[in-house]
Amino acid sequence: MQTMPQAIRHAHDELDLSLADLQRMFRKKTGIAYVGRVDASPQAHSWFRRFGEDVRFCYVNPRGGEAGSVPVFTSMAEVPDYIDLAVVKVAPAIVPQVIADCGRRGVRDVIVFSSGFSEVGAEGAALEAKVAEAAREHGVRVIGPNTNDNTFEQFPVPEHHRGGLIGLVTQSGFNGRPIVEGVAMGAAFRRWVTVGNEVDLEVADFINYFAHDPQTSVIAAYVEGFKSIAKLRLALEAANAIKKPVVMLKMGSTERGARMAASHTGHLAGADAVINGLFKQYGVIRVRDLDELLETANLLAKLPAGAGPNCALYSVSGGSTTLMAELADSYGVSFPEMSLATIEKLYTYLPNYVTVSNPIDNGGGFVIAAPQQQRIEVLETIAADPNVDVIVVGLTAALGLLSDSFAADVLAFAPRSPKPIVAVWGSVLTDSPGYRDLVKSGVPIFRSFRKCFRAMRARADYEAAKGAFRRRSWQATPLSVAQQIALRQNGLLDSGQSADLLAGAGIDRAQECLVTSPTEAADRLADLGGRVVMKLASPDIAHKSDAGLVELGITDDTMAASVFDMLVAKAKAHAPDARIEGVLMQEQIGSGVEMIVGLTQDPDLGPTITVGAGGIYAEILKDAATRPLPVDRDDIREMIASLRLSPLLEGARGAAPSNKEALVDLVFRTAQLGLAAGPRIVELDLNPVIVLPTRAVAVDALVVSRTID
Repeated sequence: MQTMPQAIRHAHDELDLSLADLQRMFRKKTGIAYVGRVDASPQAHSWFRRFGEDVRFCYVNPRGGEAGSVPVFTSMAEVPDYIDLAVVKVAPAIVPQVIADCGRRGVRDVIVFSSGFSEVGAEGAALEAKVAEAAREHGVRVIGPNTNDNTFEQFPVPEHHRGGLIGLVTQSGFNGRPIVEGVAMGAAFRRWVTVGNEVDLEVADFINYFAHDPQTSVIAAYVEGFKSIAKLRLALEAANAIKKPVVMLKMGSTERGARMAASHTGHLAGADAVINGLFKQYGVIRVRDLDELLETANLLAKLPAGAGPNCALYSVSGGSTTLMAELADSYGVSFPEMSLATIEKLYTYLPNYVTVSNPIDNGGGFVIAAPQQQRIEVLETIAADPNVDVIVVGLTAALGLLSDSFAADVLAFAPRSPKPIVAVWGSVLTDSPGYRDLVKSGVPIFRSFRKCFRAMRARADYEAAKGAFRRRSWQATPLSVAQQIALRQNGLLDSGQSADLLAGAGIDRAQECLVTSPTEAADRLADLGGRVVMKLASPDIAHKSDAGLVELGITDDTMAASVFDMLVAKAKAHAPDARIEGVLMQEQIGSGVEMIVGLTQDPDLGPTITVGAGGIYAEILKDAATRPLPVDRDDIREMIASLRLSPLLEGARGAAPSNKEALVDLVFRTAQLGLAAGPRIVELDLNPVIVLPTRAVAVDALVVSRTID
């Protein structure tokens, strides 16, 4: 079984190779062979011309001859030397042979349109494996199969475009098309790639390519799943290194496998929680739908890096500005007070019935009654205010001529504005001079204030965090001999094995001992401080408290002996076939904040760490944060700060503050244990971890292990 560090090392080599191959693939082509049905129609000729007027074309089809002026060759072996790209649309069973023929002819770049592979079931998946094998054997790079014809499509850059270009990669051509129609909103694309089934090149390869492409300023992706998380990590790391934002719509957020988990952590650290943790580590901006993907990427491409988060909202409606101010506040977007000089100057331009503040309402009629120069001077004054970083203007088709005039002002002022301008067109109607002027102005356009403010918040968070992106270390202290022995089994570890595992990691745990008789229970009480918790010890019963097999507050010898007998009897009634090793007696820790700390193995991301609200309500509260390993102490502090219960650690209702750094240390040691053990730890729960003013101590541990080769 390959560990994540091993996968990372392998992914480095793969990404280096694919980057060089994609840089070659995207160089201007000299000749393209279309392998499949011959089409002499004007539509086909038009499709060819999308690759450039000076690119030469041919068909490959057994019929031979010509299709209009385009030659038809009977096999790839016959194509001219200038052919450097093959586009394949043949029956799926033939595709592996075509790939091999391309390699033999020296055509190393292939796009496979054909469908009928893994998306249709096991038989198609087996055929897809043959395509992959043919590509590897013959040195061919493949986009697809089950893709479309947009990879080399040329997108016009809008005439008045200012800002950067968007690199877009999608797994679905159908869902990618509405995004690139964003050119109607003034968005500008470097290129759009649809990866299809990713038999060879995958989403991570193209994120890495766009990260290294100097003409791409923002990376956008629509993704249903990831083929290689190791490659994705490195690709995102490359984007972080040059501070290039990645906006992603990740579908498929079902909690796969969580219901089968033995631990509470397994239920809390579902698939989507882990992906969110990964995105948080690498600064990925996650969006919720296709419109938001386009609009957020467009905003990031057009607003200059470093522009601050403070907004001035300028609109024609007082009611809407009040509503929008409240909405912005819910997203943490600020409308600061403008300077007194700005306010006094605005009063000289705006009608006397308007109260000047931020948000700014111009009264509506002002936009029609005042000369355009006076209206533009209002925009100039707002832009000159030292407290304003971005101007947001609100318009709608419902206001007709008023919005058209307002948009014309933006068009006239935007090219020379010292501050970026963002427009919200609050209408589905876009066939108006006002909307067309906004597109011409080159400003980012949103269809709703909600999405505008959500994107502004995401951008502000990205700007604040991008300077802190860092590479995390996979190094961990090797397992001790005792720890290795403890993990030499499949299944639930017993209390002694769990204790050895945690002790070797330096994790603070409550003092305990295993007793096997009522007499021994009575004798050991004083050794553990005179106040204990008693728990049944059985490798076959995972959650003892759920089965009523935990008793608190045992303070005298007679009670200890009695509880021993009672727990054994209850266990036999609850699970007659369970192995009973005795009863675990543990010092009872004082009251504090109960947390859960755990490890799980995600099938794609490898080991993950979770910290959250613990105790018997862990799964009910679902207040947890998860990150894939490795993590550092700053990651852990961020995870703890994100929890709803975080204020409790500061002290509440007169309670002393908890020792958060002790909790950070315990979580970090658990994470290091997860790195060292790798896939040998399937699940680990420390629940509860009680955080006191002086220490953070694990009270209970559940560990599920497996042997590996």
